[in-house]
Amino acid sequence: MDTRIQLPVFLSAVSFAAIMMGCGTTATITRSNAPDLEARIRSSDSQNVYIENAGGATTIARESITDIDHPGNVAATIGAVVTGYGIMNIATGAPDCDIGGPAYCFGVFLPAAIGVPILAWGFATWSHSVSAVKSSVAKNHKGPTGPSFAVVPTISVDKKNEYVGVNAAMKF
Repeated sequence: MDTRIQLPVFLSAVSFAAIMMGCGTTATITRSNAPDLEARIRSSDSQNVYIENAGGATTIARESITDIDHPGNVAATIGAVVTGYGIMNIATGAPDCDIGGPAYCFGVFLPAAIGVPILAWGFATWSHSVSAVKSSVAKNHKGPTGPSFAVVPTISVDKKNEYVGVNAAMKF
């Protein structure tokens, strides 16, 4: 594939990624007796949710909240779809990288290289918001209280380094 074609594709993909990550980190909080609120959820306890928006920090009683649309879920979904496509693209196109050249290989790995960061950002943003809403836990509890996401790069142990990949784990 010609590198002149790859540059516009790359710039479009980077622009799309920037837009996705710029979607925000505020949750939409629906309340039973008041208008919806766009705010960043900071923490909570058994009776209140503590938020911060353009008007400053405030408290919302849990009993008045009917729904929360947490940020990051759309970005994580789009990132998962693009990553899935990227994995299929790598599985089918990587064996031909020697024949296709650098531009071809760039195109083979580009969707996964874009999808993984969008997925990770969306999941991290969503999980932070969900964790902040959960009730406070016992003081002697140690470790993460909400969802977590980890990506660990892996390489082969032989001297040729022909295998490169990642291990991903999610905990809900």
